[in-house]
Amino acid sequence: MINKDFILRLAEQLGRTLAILLRLRERNQHEEALIYIDDLFLKYLGLTSRLINSLSEEKLLLTLSPMGAVNIHACLWAAVLLQGEGDIYEAQANSTESYYRYRKALSLLLASLLHDPTVAEADLVISVEELLDKLDEYELPLAIKQQLFAYYEQQGNYAKAEDTLFDALEDNQHDATLITQGEAFYQRLLLKSNTDLAAGNLSLEEVHEGLAQLKKRE
Repeated sequence: MINKDFILRLAEQLGRTLAILLRLRERNQHEEALIYIDDLFLKYLGLTSRLINSLSEEKLLLTLSPMGAVNIHACLWAAVLLQGEGDIYEAQANSTESYYRYRKALSLLLASLLHDPTVAEADLVISVEELLDKLDEYELPLAIKQQLFAYYEQQGNYAKAEDTLFDALEDNQHDATLITQGEAFYQRLLLKSNTDLAAGNLSLEEVHEGLAQLKKRE
């Protein structure tokens, strides 16, 4: 688990960076903002924006975390800068470029939160909810849905976790990995108290129903 003071300092740095980007956007200095972001990518990650945006979510995470464990510092910097780029392209009505950047930012943010839940305690300038709102009209890839499923369970939002699980299963009805993950999820919920389940907007009856539905898909 990373040091909380480290996360708070990082959150302050990220906040200052986004404040500068916001001022540049408000002045319609979009090219200057993109150059500033590229400089920050090189400064903090040693990578160019072009390279980062050429990688898939999975390869980007591996590139930023070469030692195996998720590199929180690198992932959060990349996520915030990618969101910054996405905001610029969104302001320019370039939805294709903004979409891929928002998607990568969401994946990296979720990877950070899942690796160390204390990240959620900091007042970050980037949030899962904001990125999901920006991606609302798009169908997310399975890998990100799996991250969201795990994230919602981690946050104790069991109803959203269940919704995300069955949303993922809609296009992957007999995916053995998804079904196994879902069954393990319900088995963990069976160990929860009724109070805990209620706090996550789920009842014991719904847990049994969900588990039964998964059994039918095996």
